[in-house]
Amino acid sequence: MSKKMYVSLAFTNIKKNKNIFFPFGISAVTMIALFYMIYAIQDQTSKSEGFYGIVSVNQVLSLGVGICGIFAAGVIFYTNSFLMKQRSKELGLYSILGMEKRHIANVLFWELALLGFGCTAAGLGFGILFSRLMFLLLLKMMKFGSVIPFGISGNIVLRTALLFVLVFAAGMMRNALMLTRMNPIDLLKDESRGEREPKAKWLQAVLAVVCLGVGYAIAVTTENPIRAIAVFFFAVILVMAGTHLLFMSGSVAILKLLKKNKRYYFHKTHFITVSGMMYRMKRNAAGLSNICILSTAVLIVLSTTISLYTGVSDSVNRSYQRDVQTSFMCPTEQMRITEAEKAGIEPEAALVEAEVEQAVSEHAKKYGVDVSNVFQKFSLFLISEEAGRNAFTEISNRDGALEGAVMVNIVTQEEYNRFAGDKMQLEELPDGEVWIWDSADQIGDGETFTLYGSEFTAKYLPQEQMQGQDMTLYVDNEFGMVENSFRCVFMMVSSRQELERLTDEIHLFCGRDPDGGVSQIKYQYWFDIDGSGQQREQFLNTLRDCLNRAGIPHVATVGNKFEELEYFEKLYANLFFIGLFIGTMFLLATVLIIYYKQVSEGFEDRSRFEILQKVGMDKREVKKVITTQILQVFFLPLLLSCVHIAFAFFIVKRILAIMGFVNVGLFVGCTVASILVFAAVYGIVYYLTAGAYYRIVYAAD
Repeated sequence: MSKKMYVSLAFTNIKKNKNIFFPFGISAVTMIALFYMIYAIQDQTSKSEGFYGIVSVNQVLSLGVGICGIFAAGVIFYTNSFLMKQRSKELGLYSILGMEKRHIANVLFWELALLGFGCTAAGLGFGILFSRLMFLLLLKMMKFGSVIPFGISGNIVLRTALLFVLVFAAGMMRNALMLTRMNPIDLLKDESRGEREPKAKWLQAVLAVVCLGVGYAIAVTTENPIRAIAVFFFAVILVMAGTHLLFMSGSVAILKLLKKNKRYYFHKTHFITVSGMMYRMKRNAAGLSNICILSTAVLIVLSTTISLYTGVSDSVNRSYQRDVQTSFMCPTEQMRITEAEKAGIEPEAALVEAEVEQAVSEHAKKYGVDVSNVFQKFSLFLISEEAGRNAFTEISNRDGALEGAVMVNIVTQEEYNRFAGDKMQLEELPDGEVWIWDSADQIGDGETFTLYGSEFTAKYLPQEQMQGQDMTLYVDNEFGMVENSFRCVFMMVSSRQELERLTDEIHLFCGRDPDGGVSQIKYQYWFDIDGSGQQREQFLNTLRDCLNRAGIPHVATVGNKFEELEYFEKLYANLFFIGLFIGTMFLLATVLIIYYKQVSEGFEDRSRFEILQKVGMDKREVKKVITTQILQVFFLPLLLSCVHIAFAFFIVKRILAIMGFVNVGLFVGCTVASILVFAAVYGIVYYLTAGAYYRIVYAAD
C-alpha cells in the first residue's frame, strides 16, 4: 500500500468515526491551548522585575506549568487508549479482510499523526490568541494593571509543540504495541461473547472499606496542622485506592446483597436495574472511579483557591490588628552583660519604650502622617512540652511537626493594665501567683504548676476577661494559627523585671549561656497611620532605617498591613488563577471520560434493548429502566466525591490555617457553592452525553 493510501484511509476513518474522534480532538486542542497559555504567562512573569510579589507569583506559576503539563499529557494519552479500545472490532475486521498488522499500524500512525498535527497547531493557535487575554485577567486579579508587557515567545511555542509531539509519539508506540498482541478473531467476537456474572470479591470490598476508613480517619483526627501537610498525600493515596477498589468490587458486593433480597430483586424495574448495574460496574469500574477522583480534585482545588482569594483581607486583618507592627528583641540584663564580657565592651543599654515612641512620632511628622491607636507589650513565647501534670519544660521533639508541643505565651500585667480599659483592669497578685489561661483547662484555679523548674500558683483568668477586646490582642497574635491545633497556655507575670528574671531562670534551667538561650523577650509596638498614599508609602519605606538611626537596639520586624495585603492578594490571585486552569483541565477530563463511557455503554446496551422489547416490555418501560440505571450509575461518582469532600474538609481546613486562612464559615460557603455549581455542570454534561447514548441505542429501531 502506498503512503497516499494510508493517509486517505486514516482521513476517512477520522471522518466516519467523528463521534469518538471529535471529542478527542476538542479535548486535545483545549489541553494544548491551556498549557501554552500558562507556560507563556509564567515565562513573561519570569522576565518581569521590580514588582512586589512577582517572585512568588512566578514560583507558583512554575508549579502550575508542571502540573498542567503532566495532566494534559496524561489526558491525551488516556483518551487515545480509550479510542483504541472502542475500535477493537473495526481493527479485527481489517485483519480478516487481509490487511497485515504493519498495514493497520501505518493507518493508525497516520490517524494519530493527522490528529496530532491538527490538534497541536489549533491548540497553539488558540493559546496564542487567548494568552494575552488570560495574562490581562491575571494582572487584573493581582491588581497590577497592565504595566507588564506581554509578547509571543517563539521558544515557548517550540517547547509546547515538542512536548505534545512526544505525547502523540508515545500514543503511536502504544498503539503499535497493542497491535502486536492483537488476535483478530477475539476482537470480532468481543461484543458477541457471552459474559459471566461478575463475582463479588469480598476481600477487595473489605480492603476498600479499610482504605477509605483509614484515609477518612486521618483526615478527621489529624489536629496538628504541620502534621496535616505530611499525612495529607498519604490520606489521598488511601482514598484513591479505596475508591478504585470500591467501584471494582465493593459495588458488585452490594448489588449481590440486593440480589439476595428476593422481595426487592423480583420486581421488573429492580430486576433489570440491579442486573444491568452489576455488569456495568464490572466493565466500567475504572472509568467511574476516575470520574469520582477527578470530581473530588476539581471541588477541592476550586473551593480552596476561591476561599483564599476571597478571604485574603480577613486573613491579613487577623495577622495585622494595626496598620503597622514593629517588634524588637529585648535581651535581659544578664544577657547583655554576658555578651559584653565576651566582646570586651560595655553592656548595651536596655530598650526604652519612650525612645521607640519618640522615634516613630518624629518620623511620622517628617512625612505628614498621623499616628494613632497605639498598642505595646512585652512578651516571651516558648515552645514547650509537658513533663508531668501541670509541668512544662523545653521541647525535645523538634521534627518540624512539633508533636505534643505546648505553646506558652508570657506577658506582663503591668503593660496590660496600662493599655486596658478601667473595667478590664486586673488586680495585683502576691509573689508566686500569676494569672493564667489554659486552652486544655487542665490547670485549675489555685493549682500549682511548674514552668522550666520555676513553681507558680495559678489564678485563672475569668471567661469574660479572655473574651474582651483588650485581651484578644495579647492572646491571638502570639498563638496565631496554632490555636485549636496545639495546647496553649497564656500567663501573666507582674512586670517587665519579673519577666526578665523568669527568662534568666529558664535559660539557666536549660543549661545554656544567657546569650544563647531558648528564647528572648520581644517588645511589640503597633499603631495605625493616616495620610495620603504617597505619604504613607514614604513613611513605611523608611521606618526601619529611622529606627536604626535612632539607635533602637535589636530591631526584629517592621511590617505593615498594606504591603502584606498587596503581597497576599497577588499570591492568592495567582493560586486562584492556577486553580481555574487545573480545575478546567480536571473538569474537561471528567467530561471526556463521561462521554466515552456513555458512547461505549450505548453500543453495549443496543442489543440488550432489543432483547427487552422482544420479551414483552414496551418502549416506554424499557426507556424508564435504562434511564434509572444510567442515572444511578452516572451520579454515583458525584455522590461519593461529595462524601470525600466532607471528610477532606477537616484536614484541608487545618492546612489552610497554616497559610493564614481561618475563616471556616467562608470555606464552608465556598465548598458548598463549588459543589452546587459543579453538580449543575455535571447535570448538563449528563444531559448532553445521554443524548449521544440514546441516539446509539435507538439506532436499532
